[in-house]
Amino acid sequence: MAMDINYVSDINPSKESWKIIVRVTHLLHVPSYNNPSELHSIELVLMDEKGDKIQVSIKRSMIMTYQNLLNEGESYTLMTFGVGLNSGDYKPTSHAYKINFLNITKIEVNRDASIPLYGLSLQLMVI
Repeated sequence: MAMDINYVSDINPSKESWKIIVRVTHLLHVPSYNNPSELHSIELVLMDEKGDKIQVSIKRSMIMTYQNLLNEGESYTLMTFGVGLNSGDYKPTSHAYKINFLNITKIEVNRDASIPLYGLSLQLMVI
């Protein structure tokens, strides 16, 4: 039975089975604090066809599995990932939650995705 496609705005920790189609708008290799020549994590910003964005963290133990499968600007179908609270100092999106890759996370290139290449968001600040 095929899973329904979800939107980024729907993602929350209430269920375990998500399937999203997204574009990687930003990909950042975060070095280890104690040893800058080692990677601590890979952080991504994903955007769906509605323009909604969510952060992804790929922790050190998962880097070897996923680092060569994802490219900035490419679109993917993602399934079977963890969802956690978007807390901490680095929050590139306003989404309340973020995605955490697991050793069972599935990634498929999606060349048919109708997702914009750029995810520019402008906000008016009143001072």
